[in-house]
Amino acid sequence: MAVGCFDPPERTVYRGGTEYMPLLEGRKLLYRETEAGEQLEYSLTLHYLGGRQWKIFGIREEESPYGAIEFESDGKIVRATTQLSFTSLDDRSGVGAFTAVWLDQGADVDSTWLDDQAGTETIVAGFEGVTVPAGRFSDCLKIVTTPLDAVADSIEARYQRNAIDEQQYVEERAVANWQTVRWFAAGVGLVREQIGPPGETKILRELLTVAEIGTGKADSALFHRNETNE
Repeated sequence: MAVGCFDPPERTVYRGGTEYMPLLEGRKLLYRETEAGEQLEYSLTLHYLGGRQWKIFGIREEESPYGAIEFESDGKIVRATTQLSFTSLDDRSGVGAFTAVWLDQGADVDSTWLDDQAGTETIVAGFEGVTVPAGRFSDCLKIVTTPLDAVADSIEARYQRNAIDEQQYVEERAVANWQTVRWFAAGVGLVREQIGPPGETKILRELLTVAEIGTGKADSALFHRNETNE
């Protein structure tokens, strides 16, 4: 009996992100970072790692200043896990990764959340238009993340017990109050990020283009309805 050739069924990877930060297999985003007059262009490519209730995506980086990073989401919240601290210059690679909520799509404007591990408080600041090299995006979700007082207290305590030298102490205290402001565009994701003291930008990251859209179900209803079918 002849056996016919057939294509194997295509495996569907369901989105693990949100409307304001879609996570899709093979999605590639190009960014530009500006700091102290110097510019660096880099790319982030998403790869689905697994998960049912919480989808996990690893990031392949090219020239990225972020350090090792992973995203995980349940379709409402997106959490970022990374080795790079945004609230301290101290190298945390020796103590493992830390996790912070980047996006809670169910949060109301002016509501806040705390990330004890990252030592930050985040407020949902509202919606506003943003222009970046990738274009003009209206009604972007804006969030502002500020280090807690405990971060400065920790730096002081480490200095007092001689865990860091004076130069490192001065450097860390200088950034202990730096805020991170992020803008997320619907259907696109993070389009702009600025870091620095309140009202001042020291580091600016902007989206250049979505180089690869990525594959997988992008409809939130399908994501939840088919959760058990993977």
